[in-house]
Amino acid sequence: TGNRILFPVCVGALILTAGGWERLRLSLEPGKMTRSYFGIYAIRARSDDARMLVHGTTIHGVQNRGSEPRELMPTTYYAPRSGVGLAMAAAPRLFGSGARIDVVGLGAGTLACYARPGQSWTNYEIDPVVVDIARDPKQFTFLSRCLPNARVVVGDARLTLDQAGDGGADLLVIDAFSSDAIPIHLLTREAFDVYRRRLSNRGLLLVHISNRYLDLNPVLSAAASSRGWSSAMRWYMPAKPDAALNYTGSQWVALSPSAQTID
Repeated sequence: TGNRILFPVCVGALILTAGGWERLRLSLEPGKMTRSYFGIYAIRARSDDARMLVHGTTIHGVQNRGSEPRELMPTTYYAPRSGVGLAMAAAPRLFGSGARIDVVGLGAGTLACYARPGQSWTNYEIDPVVVDIARDPKQFTFLSRCLPNARVVVGDARLTLDQAGDGGADLLVIDAFSSDAIPIHLLTREAFDVYRRRLSNRGLLLVHISNRYLDLNPVLSAAASSRGWSSAMRWYMPAKPDAALNYTGSQWVALSPSAQTID
């Protein structure tokens, strides 16, 4: 029958050594751990000069600390030489100073630090708890410093984008596939019909497909070819000096009804 006392003691010790101590500590600190319908979010120190937003096993943002230039750096999957970093840098050249930019998936608000004067930004986020975290300057300051009057639409992006109006985005970023649970409804034919209606005729769709379990590149390739769109993929792996800035590897796919835009 086993030892009735030893067994639960061993199980408890195993849980604590497998991250339980940290979770217990975070749960006792106000604002460091928050539960919503979509799971548990934790704000942790990644190092002495950086903090991160974690949902389950997935990092949804890292902000460097220590100086204003460091705190304004787009980090992790959004590094300057990542696919989305290149697209953000190209937006003024492609679409002018008044580029209209839609971002699906807010996270810690990292992409906001690519915003430029004159641009029109709209963020789409399904979880209001994430919006609260990103807006709280005690947690992360990407939004408060880079896009203080950020427009955030809360709800399922496929529905809210469909209601947003046709042709209203020059650059549409879909950043919802890096977690353990893939929102497949954002990869259906109907979803891509929504993206096409939302994009301007020369618009650019950027899809983040970094993922532990699924190779989403064939899905995006098929979506592009079935519509006659042009596409390109960007694998980014940071050099050691960049990794020290909390840049991480990422895979982005760019799609557009305009071959000139992709070129």
